[in-house]
Amino acid sequence: MRKSLLAVAVLGAFAGTAMAADVTLYGRIDTGLAYTYKDMDTGSAGKTHTFEMTTGFSTGSRWGLKGGEELGNGYKVGFVLEGGFSSDNGKMGQDDRLFGREALLSVSGPFGTLYAGRMASIVSDAGSIGMIGAMSATGNIYGIVGSMKGSTGAAFARHDNTLAYATPKFGGFEGKVMYSFRSDDTKESTKENSGDTTRYAALGLKYAAGPLTAVLAADYTMYGNVAYGSDQDEGYNIMLGGNYDFGVAKLFVKANYFDNMLGVLDSFKLISKRAVKGWGVELGTQIPVAGGTIGGVLGYRDAKDADDSDAKFQRWNAAIAYTYPFSKRTNVYVATGYAQEKDKAADKTPKAYQLGFGLVHKF
Repeated sequence: MRKSLLAVAVLGAFAGTAMAADVTLYGRIDTGLAYTYKDMDTGSAGKTHTFEMTTGFSTGSRWGLKGGEELGNGYKVGFVLEGGFSSDNGKMGQDDRLFGREALLSVSGPFGTLYAGRMASIVSDAGSIGMIGAMSATGNIYGIVGSMKGSTGAAFARHDNTLAYATPKFGGFEGKVMYSFRSDDTKESTKENSGDTTRYAALGLKYAAGPLTAVLAADYTMYGNVAYGSDQDEGYNIMLGGNYDFGVAKLFVKANYFDNMLGVLDSFKLISKRAVKGWGVELGTQIPVAGGTIGGVLGYRDAKDADDSDAKFQRWNAAIAYTYPFSKRTNVYVATGYAQEKDKAADKTPKAYQLGFGLVHKF
């Protein structure tokens, strides 16, 4: 009740009056400390030690407003306005957008749910329609050592100007599809839905019944001619994985194939702006321990330049984390891990170790 009243007050500050009856203010703050040792395999000058205050090491700090109106006969109009920020310095995230994480309007009913606006991809673990969080014990968190991005070719991006549809659930199955007319308004100002601008499409199918959850997801990126050149091939990415809950532990598995993908996780600045192709796998587990949860992952990615088969990169990462909840809204965490990526052509293998711990509070 307090959050709903506060949300109405916030809306009043924005618009002068607030008439929405079903509005909730929500968010979370993750602040911690992290130590990173990085060795670029270039001698003593390439070795660095960093100890710093971090934000979002375990979960992205954010705030948002969400709500809607029941229209009757099972139909509802809803909205989500969510912005990311850095809790260590107060800066807005997602290229200084007020609602950079999500800004969407939805209509739901017996037919399913239709979304319009800015949202995270189906091929991500975030937002209203992300589906692949079910494939990883850690998801896209814990720095460069724990993120499930390290064993994929996916960019885990958010997209502007997007239409998406989610089917009703039937027999344990649900499906989702999305299309972006122009993926990023801050980087491209060309005409929407044209060859000059970057467009994006994705789809996913999920099955959940009893202890089993399985997901098949794919995306297709049509790179804009203005930003990437007319000779840049379109990229695609396919993921299959899920988890099985044995009670004493939950097992996660993920497999990925990708081609002509830009924006992959490049912890050591080896791949840079290359379009790469290859595959990746990840195994993980979550185990209840002493009132909290231990999560562990082991990931591998084999990639090469899509236009230069001699440029090959092999990445390993491993991480373990423990999360302990003090309440439903507050928890502490500690995580550590290792990542390396071998540049076979240069015969160099940069690597990094990380240790982070912090506090998360949700409101």
